[in-house]
Amino acid sequence: MNLNNVPNMSPNVKVIFPRPVTRTLMPRRLFSLFSSLFILSLPLTAQIEGSNQLVLVVAPTWNSTTGMLYLFERDTDGWMQNYVPWRVTLADSGLAWGIGLHKNPPGERTKVEGDRRSPAGVFEFGDFFGYDSTPPPGIRYRYVQTTRLLHCVDDTGSVFYNSFVGEDQVVRDSVGRLPWKSSERMGLDSVDYRYGIVIRHNPASIPGKGSCIFLHVNRSDSSSTSGCTAMEEDHMLFLMQWLDPAKHPRFVQLPAETFHRFLIDWDLPLLLKN
Repeated sequence: MNLNNVPNMSPNVKVIFPRPVTRTLMPRRLFSLFSSLFILSLPLTAQIEGSNQLVLVVAPTWNSTTGMLYLFERDTDGWMQNYVPWRVTLADSGLAWGIGLHKNPPGERTKVEGDRRSPAGVFEFGDFFGYDSTPPPGIRYRYVQTTRLLHCVDDTGSVFYNSFVGEDQVVRDSVGRLPWKSSERMGLDSVDYRYGIVIRHNPASIPGKGSCIFLHVNRSDSSSTSGCTAMEEDHMLFLMQWLDPAKHPRFVQLPAETFHRFLIDWDLPLLLKN
């Protein structure tokens, strides 16, 4: 799995495209695991210091289902907050430590598959996606069109766990079943995945540690998600156009108490009162 922030090779959950693009179907899990271990061996501050754009979500508590999203850019004077923050929706059980660029504090709750918690920590952005065949103007990350043939696999027993896979690119069994027991269809009748961004949670695809984590559009009738972070459609589109891979952006999501606990050690920006 390529961990470099290059627009045409942006890191994310593994993606297998519909025809005619040729892409190997077997996940490179071993290489991904070694890459993730290397990242986790580095000082956390180095991960933040290498970034000049930051998307920060702060929730009131670990069990909160909403939070506020802040945008920051860094120059020679340090972090500067951009624009007015907006409300986001979290999973219906709140937050738990995920697997990203950070090291999880010992003894604290960590995310597992099906816990209905959004991941907390420091993460890279992966591919952008949406229903349209072409990306919206101004997008600088690789863009994937989401259709009803594209799945994100959350079956912990599948070799495609935590992967985007086109169902027409895999071999079915003798009775026509796909090689996984559960997945999300990425082409929905609702607005959820009209625009979205893959969050590189659990990049080594360790079974059971959580999968298919996105930033995406929130439905008007939805008060929570099953593990993602959702927002209004205009905000989602703006965020996709604002993020610049050349600035090595990071996604940080934390409850307020934990944000203040790691404010100095992680070189996080101060929040302005609005």
